Amino acid sequence: MDFYLIGFFPKRRVTRANWESSRDGEPQHPFPEPQPVQQICSVSNCMVKRLSIFDYQELSQKSFNQYGGFNQLSTAIDLCAKIHDDEFDIYAYAIPEFHFQDGVAHEEEIGCVDPDEIPENSSDFLMLGYDVVELRGCSFFCSPLTCNGQAYLNIDILNQYCLVEQKTDAIKLATEFSIDKPEPGPYTIVEIWKYLGKENGGEAT
Repeated sequence: MDFYLIGFFPKRRVTRANWESSRDGEPQHPFPEPQPVQQICSVSNCMVKRLSIFDYQELSQKSFNQYGGFNQLSTAIDLCAKIHDDEFDIYAYAIPEFHFQDGVAHEEEIGCVDPDEIPENSSDFLMLGYDVVELRGCSFFCSPLTCNGQAYLNIDILNQYCLVEQKTDAIKLATEFSIDKPEPGPYTIVEIWKYLGKENGGEAT
């Protein structure tokens, strides 16, 4: 199965250690995911907010590709450096050329994006795992593992990032979600890479 890179996504860091409920004026709620989850790295914006044009007004809408990410890693790095750099991580997302609806795999047309490539064997990126995500067109709507409590029902296949550890388990879960419909679907699998350049002292080229 081939995965195709669809861009770079700066997202606010959400960990068990720094967890705060997001609704002002309400009592603090416990960290919403079970052990062994220590950080939420889901694709959905519900739990882990993504930076957008509204976070930095000098960016034009043309800076973003069809999936709401950046084609250039350097753009994502520059944006994070200007907005509370230490509060955000940068992720690279890749998806396959199919999605699941009602238990059946269908061809998925990848949007017209041309992101920087992740160099093979690069020490600047770490593959974290797979999210199973409702996808409509080029919009990610929901990650049921974190948005619908499905992590508690599938904890045996998840890692510390609240992501599915193995690709085969992610395919099986996407098929099940497309039948059980925690959200209407369709569903795809997202391969998630974390940019470690800052930690490694590296810079985007």
